Amino acid sequence: MLLLSIVTGNCTADGSVKNWEFNGFITQGYFDSDHNNFNGKSSSGSTDFREIAVNSAWRISGEVLLAGQVMSRRAGKVDDGDPRMDYLLIDYRFHETGDGFAGLRIGRIKNPFGFYNTTRDVAFTRPSIVLPQSLYFDKARDLELSADGAMLYGRHLLNEGWVESGLIIGKPHKDVSVEYAYLNYDWPGEFDDSRGFLWRSEYIHQDYSFRAGFTYGQFELDFDVDGTPALGAPGDGTVEIDIASFSLQYNLERWSITGEYMQQFIEWGSLGGIYGLDPKNTSESVYLQAEYRFSPSLSAFLRYDVLYIDKDDRNGNKAAMLFGRPNHTQFAKDWTLGIGWEPDEHWMLRAEWHTVQGTAWLAVQDNPSDVERQEEWNMFALQATYRF
Repeated sequence: MLLLSIVTGNCTADGSVKNWEFNGFITQGYFDSDHNNFNGKSSSGSTDFREIAVNSAWRISGEVLLAGQVMSRRAGKVDDGDPRMDYLLIDYRFHETGDGFAGLRIGRIKNPFGFYNTTRDVAFTRPSIVLPQSLYFDKARDLELSADGAMLYGRHLLNEGWVESGLIIGKPHKDVSVEYAYLNYDWPGEFDDSRGFLWRSEYIHQDYSFRAGFTYGQFELDFDVDGTPALGAPGDGTVEIDIASFSLQYNLERWSITGEYMQQFIEWGSLGGIYGLDPKNTSESVYLQAEYRFSPSLSAFLRYDVLYIDKDDRNGNKAAMLFGRPNHTQFAKDWTLGIGWEPDEHWMLRAEWHTVQGTAWLAVQDNPSDVERQEEWNMFALQATYRF
């Protein structure tokens, strides 16, 4: 929605620039699983997922735009629904010619990661209810979503397309959900500081038939503990995260084929405790998705999504030996079939079915007991979104 217009500008039918725009959306979801929990107690049927957002943009001049979004997100025990500032930035386009443009954004900025991250909360911009959890972790959404800092971006036109690039430097968000996602527990102490950068470049063919992107980033999260940590618990230290991802998409009139691959290098040995037993590892994520459009308002997709917490321990044997965790907490393989319908420009209705082996992307908050998690499980999801 609005975030896309930050680059392209808001124009009326006669080409004039709108000075102000106001938008928003409301999303309600339902999740039902035979085992395990996702977005609430889905093993008993959960409506504990909703998103409410309002966003606005003010075109101060032809080169300067002010934009922001406030959002309330409820997602089981991961997000409590408290309103927060999703993004708030000032955008200055300091260079524009017939060959492209360049600009600078300052404030709270959506991270330019993969194909879907900048608009991941807007149902109309993605093909599914649940994005591929191997790359777009809902359990660590705040870390992936945005950062406070500055972003340099630009577009350069080529003979048959264009290249878009963006580099953001700043402080990624960190909260208790990030601690659960990366440390698997709410330990005494907290992430008290963060820093990092993220760079993405993407090539887009002029008719949008082909897109290819690359993302690379580095983040450091400082963990601070008051006093002496208990035996096995982490102490003062830093979690270092490096990511590299590749994105490809091929579009025909009715078909879209999309795939993304990511490796994430994590080093947490400086925390000590149990993290000294396995001080670093590299996770691996990949998905392949085929979407078919029956009509402009009706579409379906099939996706296979794979996550390995440690690419050198794909069956989870090392984690089971070192930490006593079930093997299936270290991987997830998800087949998803879904359908989406837009009865008009304001409404989006979706349904999808997941057949999953493994539990690697399930949130600890909704699944506190490793023993009670089941390796083989299925999930049905419904979602309705209204935008204005």
